[in-house]
Amino acid sequence: MVKEEKKKQVQQQHNLDPEAEPSRFFCGSFCSALSRLFSLTCVIFLVLSFATLLSAIFWLFPPRRSLPTRHHADDIVHLNASVEACFRLHKQASEVISHKGKLEMDIFSSIHLRNNTKVTVLSLHQPGASNFTHVKFGVLPVPTNHTMTKHSLTSLRSSFVNLFAQSCDLNLTTSTFGKPTSFQVLKFPGGITVDPLGLEPVSGLLELLFSFTLDFSLSEIQDRVDLLKNQLELVLHLELFESFRVVLTNHKGSTVSPPVTVRGCVVSNMTIMESHIQQRFDHLAQPPAKNFGLDNSVFGEVKNVTFTSYPVGKVLDSDSVLATNANFLT
Repeated sequence: MVKEEKKKQVQQQHNLDPEAEPSRFFCGSFCSALSRLFSLTCVIFLVLSFATLLSAIFWLFPPRRSLPTRHHADDIVHLNASVEACFRLHKQASEVISHKGKLEMDIFSSIHLRNNTKVTVLSLHQPGASNFTHVKFGVLPVPTNHTMTKHSLTSLRSSFVNLFAQSCDLNLTTSTFGKPTSFQVLKFPGGITVDPLGLEPVSGLLELLFSFTLDFSLSEIQDRVDLLKNQLELVLHLELFESFRVVLTNHKGSTVSPPVTVRGCVVSNMTIMESHIQQRFDHLAQPPAKNFGLDNSVFGEVKNVTFTSYPVGKVLDSDSVLATNANFLT
């Protein structure tokens, strides 16, 4: 009974205030709309603020552009370069490329070129995941439609031979490029000749001239130079009063491409018996000496073997003989 009376009282109160319900509904709707409006405004404000912040960050700290990791000169430049060589720099390619002009000037100074020539970097690249940059450069005449003089080529060839033999280094700016390594000649007109044994010039009575071809590069033979020297000494049966000299020539002017022509001579510092010279000649002519006494598992097959004996001796120095032995050897 009491509960029913309370319900009736509540119902009577609602009936007494019929406008209260719409008012509460209106207030609730207004507050909800106002809340949504402020929420949307906040979101828009936050988005605009974030965009402004990003713009400021990119303006103050612009993203680093990817640096070039490879350089290749125009094909016409490659064609005009009659002399080419290469070496390694233990630097990132992007660093070297950014100093390409400085590198060309350093190379020019190192190989003592004349003003009628110039150095051009033909290519720069960093192989795979290596930590070095392969540098290939060319030497061109100035102007490029001219040819390099014989004197310039002779001087340049001498510089290249010394660099290949590691008797001197490219004098580059160390703080920028570090120390260059693995110098190789790729192309040189008229060929290139090196003395792999570093023997002193010998003079006296010429006893023997010899020549043969190996299907190796100058660089590969350089790695086997001690073995070459030992095996040649054995096959030549040198006496205490005799000495020999050899030079290696690649007629393409490359230290990395085969084949190589080995030219040598045996010289005595005293008059010797003709029978001794003839005995050596007969030994070299025998089938066991077909490979000129060289281990074919190391040097491969020896080809185009020629030798000339001088029973009575001929007074010559080894340098002049090997420089002009085209008259003796083919």
